[in-house]
Amino acid sequence: MAELDVAESKKRQTEQVEMAKEACLCLVSYEKLFVIKLSNLKKQEVDVKDWTCLPPPEFDFDLKLPKPLSYPFEFDSKIYMVSGGPGRIGSASVSYPIYEFKFGEGSFERAESLDDAPLPFDKAFMANTPGSGDVYYFYMESPVKGSPDCYVLCSGSRTWKPLMAPPTVSDPPFRFNMFLLDNNIFLSSSRNRDTCLARFDPIKENWTTEPAAENNLSNFIDTFAGGNYSSFTYHPYISVSLPGLGSSNYTVCLTNEYVVEPPPKTPLNKVLAILVNHRNSRVALYQYLDECFEGIQPSVGEDSRLNFVDLGNGKLCAILSGSLYDFESNSSALCFSVFTLSVDFAALQLEGGAPPMERDFLQVTVHKKSAYTMEISKFGHHMRHAFVWPPSKGRR
Repeated sequence: MAELDVAESKKRQTEQVEMAKEACLCLVSYEKLFVIKLSNLKKQEVDVKDWTCLPPPEFDFDLKLPKPLSYPFEFDSKIYMVSGGPGRIGSASVSYPIYEFKFGEGSFERAESLDDAPLPFDKAFMANTPGSGDVYYFYMESPVKGSPDCYVLCSGSRTWKPLMAPPTVSDPPFRFNMFLLDNNIFLSSSRNRDTCLARFDPIKENWTTEPAAENNLSNFIDTFAGGNYSSFTYHPYISVSLPGLGSSNYTVCLTNEYVVEPPPKTPLNKVLAILVNHRNSRVALYQYLDECFEGIQPSVGEDSRLNFVDLGNGKLCAILSGSLYDFESNSSALCFSVFTLSVDFAALQLEGGAPPMERDFLQVTVHKKSAYTMEISKFGHHMRHAFVWPPSKGRR
């Protein structure tokens, strides 16, 4: 029996080393990290229409997080997890330990070479800016103070440095949204109809306030639903690298419009692509990508959550997770839509008409639509984060 255990252990280690040589999709729930090979999600290269409903997925492995609500981030070409809650509480200090994800070993190890995080990450935003080895961290749970706490994890010193607080609307309490466009980090703060969009320049380490306008990106996000409380638009999740747009001032971002009305009236989540001029933070065009989750089966409930990962060369994966719409069910769904976006450059002629304009400026080819069902207890209601390993620059 011992010899069999040793042989099985060696086989598992060999499989994990082989996995480390190919790209994998990593999903982070409240308590676990799940890993599945991207090759298992990209077998089809045709434009598919129908959904494939499958039993629980065979993850290559799943690991219990070192602490619940841990937040993943990339640093020094490695993936780390920072605790969402305190690691040790004493009379004088509270610390939030950081753990390295040892992919080849399928384990977490305390990162002794990095300082503990300055604050918990359960109410945080993190970003790796392109071309920089630094990690920017913004703690959003500061309603009394009126602005987020800001730090940068410097690649040279490997320590956390506090940054200047951003400008926000002057009268708390209010909502914060943060997102990354090009090489800049944006903070949108709003209270009722009062909004403020602030831009952080990682090179100069300073904040500037974007002038308010009707087509301001912050206003687009906050008021795009036209004051209809049955639907609202989230801040951009991801900036997409599309062939042909590299030398322009425009960035394509993906987000979603959430609709409260249950199916079959409207989908609960509409994937939305927005074309943004990252120099002046103006939305030029927007387009609903209905193909991604059109006709989704089974229906996912109101606690659903969307994540996006950029697979390169215009190919993306959208992950929708949540409990099934049947409230008596104790099951959850994990839905993958793999698709490619290409730019219709003729549609980018922006003369005539005031932006933002709804226009089909992207061509969508869906390669795979698959929905996996399982018990909620297997991973919780939804996935909180998603990323591709080996690591690449971008938001985590």
